[in-house]
Amino acid sequence: MKLTDTNQPNIVAARITRVGRKSILVVTEKGRLLRIPLTKEYQQDQLMQASLKDILKAGIWIPVNEKLKKLFSYDWLTSPSLAVAPAKN
Repeated sequence: MKLTDTNQPNIVAARITRVGRKSILVVTEKGRLLRIPLTKEYQQDQLMQASLKDILKAGIWIPVNEKLKKLFSYDWLTSPSLAVAPAKN
């Protein structure tokens, strides 16, 4: 299932094509290029920069808001449900 098959028209799957100091360049599933500006917090976060470069190298598709040109701090998968404690005998 593609992300476009959901009811979230502004959220699209994109692949990072370039990581810069102040922004990243992504290409959407439909081939549209988007420049996503990075917040000051992301610009100063060395771990975030390294993670973005790892995502670029791996070719992983990430969710972005196409209209707002923003990254998400989470992916589009739902959070796992709470584990149920095993029954005591």
